[in-house]
Amino acid sequence: MTVLFIISGITNVSGQNDEEILLLEENISLEGPFWYSVSCLKISCSGLNLEINNNGEIYYLEDSHQLEWGGFLQEGAVVSLFSSSEVTINDVEINMIMADNLSNIEDYDLIDSIPSPGNQENYHTIITEDYCFLGNCDLFIEENQRHIEFIGILENYSDKDSIQIFGEPGDIIVISDIIGNNDLKIEVWHRNNSIKELVRNDLNEPENLFEYPEESELWIRIVSSSSEGLYPYKFELYRNNQSKESGNGGELQVPWNHGEALSYENSWYYESYIGKSDRNGDSILFRMGADMKASLHCSTSNEGVIFELYLVDYFGKKENISSNNGICPEIIETNGDTFSLEIWIKSSETTRWNLSFSPLRPLDGMKFSDAPESKWIDEPDERWNEIQLDSETSGSLHGGDNIDIFLIRISDNNGSRIFLNEVIKSEVNYTIQEVNQNSGTLVNTSNGEVIVLPYGNHSLRIERRAALEVEIDYTFKLEYLGEYEEPEVEDYEDLSWMFNDFYILIGILMLSPLMIVLFWNRGIILRRGDVSIQMQLHERKKLIRIRERISKQINENGSNDEIIDSALMQLGESPWSSINEIWGQPELRHMTEEIEICAWKISENKKNLLLGLKTSDWDWEVASVRLNYPEGNKLSIIDVSPKYISKEDEIFLDTLSKNSQIFLRIMLDGKSANLALELSGLVGGIPLAATPNKIIEWN
Repeated sequence: MTVLFIISGITNVSGQNDEEILLLEENISLEGPFWYSVSCLKISCSGLNLEINNNGEIYYLEDSHQLEWGGFLQEGAVVSLFSSSEVTINDVEINMIMADNLSNIEDYDLIDSIPSPGNQENYHTIITEDYCFLGNCDLFIEENQRHIEFIGILENYSDKDSIQIFGEPGDIIVISDIIGNNDLKIEVWHRNNSIKELVRNDLNEPENLFEYPEESELWIRIVSSSSEGLYPYKFELYRNNQSKESGNGGELQVPWNHGEALSYENSWYYESYIGKSDRNGDSILFRMGADMKASLHCSTSNEGVIFELYLVDYFGKKENISSNNGICPEIIETNGDTFSLEIWIKSSETTRWNLSFSPLRPLDGMKFSDAPESKWIDEPDERWNEIQLDSETSGSLHGGDNIDIFLIRISDNNGSRIFLNEVIKSEVNYTIQEVNQNSGTLVNTSNGEVIVLPYGNHSLRIERRAALEVEIDYTFKLEYLGEYEEPEVEDYEDLSWMFNDFYILIGILMLSPLMIVLFWNRGIILRRGDVSIQMQLHERKKLIRIRERISKQINENGSNDEIIDSALMQLGESPWSSINEIWGQPELRHMTEEIEICAWKISENKKNLLLGLKTSDWDWEVASVRLNYPEGNKLSIIDVSPKYISKEDEIFLDTLSKNSQIFLRIMLDGKSANLALELSGLVGGIPLAATPNKIIEWN
């Protein structure tokens, strides 16, 4: 092959200036066309020269401003760039065409002209296709496999190369990264059985987009305006197959009708193309749930692209949040009913579009959504994030977000033993809730301690303790202790009858001294019995009067707080054991070593709650009572008697002295709700909480 040098002053020499330094060296590993261009970025680059050793044939170029060489190099050739010591690699700009194993190389001379209409011979055709879904590739597809790099050469001034591009009507063809001498041009042609026509005379953009014609072939033609030289060239070709754009065998439609919403688990980034003939446009349905905030970055290859945005709830109802001018917003914020975000992209010109999401709020669990604040009614759906046992789960309560509900799914037939491990200490309360699988009501709760949950769906409630405006991050793990096993009961024979006579004899012997003492003190005992009965009757009448006074004041519109406060004080001075007899069995009762809690509903209609607290041998400091609502519906605290300070759902009691008891009247307002209580404070300087498992159902 004859090599034609582009720049004058080429000589075949081997001697070099002793002050020269090697800037760059390229080893040719694959035979093929080669082009090298070096431009000085300074006013002048002294000593700038290029040496090419093509397996013994050496070419040398020297110029202080511009070097350029094009030709055909064999495997093993070496290209070296030298300069004086005053010039560094950062002082020059290098463009190069060099074949590698991924390149498609012109292996025979291509036809010069676009074939005549109707000519059906086999011509060189570039076939390519992007197998990545909306710009996202799987592990087996590398980025460089999405397009084809083609390297060819015009062997003389009269040589031209014509190449057919394979495609289907509506496909988007992208020709980019065109490299070669300034005299090179790439033309775009359409050809069918009737005509061939020139579409573009010269591709001069970094990225050139074409919609594949409806009833024609697409061709490109590489030409040179120079009358001398040898011209290597390179370009990249990308084909977006519109018939596979949606991933399910079709083009993206507006509105979205391609199945489930896309998730961040698929990708945060999406890309595709719209042809000029596509008046419908493209759409993306992205899974973005309730009360979330995200940044949205949109880019297109052309101006004038219109974006329409819709918040979609779980039932498919849409809310338009588009800008009036069709510009893509930078921030997206969803509401409490949002299940996904739908974006429509429309363009009057062939264009490429890119969308990328970035969350501005932490994810609750593994969902790009705020966890629901209430439990499901019938069956949990995908809005509730399922907790994986023995795996850490993280989330947050942002400003104004008070409750997060997670799904616990138990698959053990006999139930599972679990407990909560708070990995990161946060200002939240955790409540494991056992749910009746038939009625959906709460059966039992645990504040994180070991609990046995039967087969089915249950819930974990996370509630803030900090101020509303504070954002709280939490991390926990539900530890799995195995399937529940009923304790084994061994089969014993009952032989207790053999000792009946012995028990009778011993009983008589043990009671004999007591009978003598009782006989000697029979008078005193009888007199004391009469006094005890009289005291019990007095106490009973007193408690009845207290109950009547409280009920009367509650039912009257103009109630007297002083009377209620006095009645509650008297109630606190009464025997604890006698109160249950008068007021009846409490709706809620909780007993621990440190505290006993009882609660009665004393007015169904006006929602008045009587709360009794009885301490044991410890003082409770910084004590407070918090009202919780596991089902989501809430009641508001209207009034507290006596006048303790209350804020939102919490009543501040300050100090509860040891071996004391107090009673509170709590007036509530609101619709039906399930109410739970929690007493917290410092006992011996250690934070302690008493949380009754039972709830009060208030309809």
